[in-house]
Amino acid sequence: MKKRLITLVLLIATSSMQSAFAFKLHNPFSKKSKQEAEKMVQTREEWEEKAKNVNLEDRKISPYQRPQDKDFKPKTPPSVKFVKYNVTAGNREVSFSKIKKELDIKSQGVFDRNLRYMAYGQYYYSPSYDQISSEIYVQKLKNGITKMRKALDANVLNAKSTLAISSGDKELRKNLFSTLTIVDFSSDSKKLLVKEKIGSSIEGIFRNYVWVYYMEGDEAQWFAIKFNNLNETIKKYHAKTGLALDNYRWDIKPLGFSKNEPEIVVVEAFAWDKDKKQVFLGLWGIDCYNASVKLISNTPTPVEISANGVIVKEFLP
Repeated sequence: MKKRLITLVLLIATSSMQSAFAFKLHNPFSKKSKQEAEKMVQTREEWEEKAKNVNLEDRKISPYQRPQDKDFKPKTPPSVKFVKYNVTAGNREVSFSKIKKELDIKSQGVFDRNLRYMAYGQYYYSPSYDQISSEIYVQKLKNGITKMRKALDANVLNAKSTLAISSGDKELRKNLFSTLTIVDFSSDSKKLLVKEKIGSSIEGIFRNYVWVYYMEGDEAQWFAIKFNNLNETIKKYHAKTGLALDNYRWDIKPLGFSKNEPEIVVVEAFAWDKDKKQVFLGLWGIDCYNASVKLISNTPTPVEISANGVIVKEFLP
């Protein structure tokens, strides 16, 4: 019996040793031997040298590739083209609501037909006075590049623009609006036609004026003329027929430059009677160089108006 117990103990001990030895050979958690252990970095130089030999192959990341969509079509950018500005013959107007919302805005640039100049309006709104004032600026364009490149490079924020005409900036008055609107350039690119509208947001239009800005010679020689004599001529003409225009709301609208007589600015005049019905006051012409005023027609008559200025417009593909 005693011998059997000794034999059993020996078998168990032998089995345990074999298991321990096998675990030691295959234990994944066992530490590296002294021969395999990496030497600890001691100095900065050793660290820099060791950093040069780091294997980055397993750290490379493939760039993201967007899944292909069979129905996907790349967007085509809009095309830009020149379009005539004064195609509606003097019907361009300034948006009061936009000025009051933005407080300080610039209009889109208008170019002469030869792409020498760009003109634009700047408009200011004073909320405390409910007043609008305005200015017209002219900017010389660069030479030696294509016409479209000239237009696209032009900037209404350019500080080199020349102040041509201003309105409503010399007095503070409740509910007053003084707006300047570009009508058109002349065919020779030397003149800019501008409409000035003065009135009250409560009482309506007081009066309109025609301005021409002359751009001949150096910029220092450029100047503007306000044709007050047109308004006075129209008043005197109708006073002879017994119509006192001072007792009515009346207005003038410069249509543009005459196509047949390029130096003549064509203007419509009209009033409103007590029933707010529009009354035609004649079609008039102003000579830009001698300031003479003539009556073209007493009745609405079709007149050819040239459309010289252009703007840049985007067209969707």
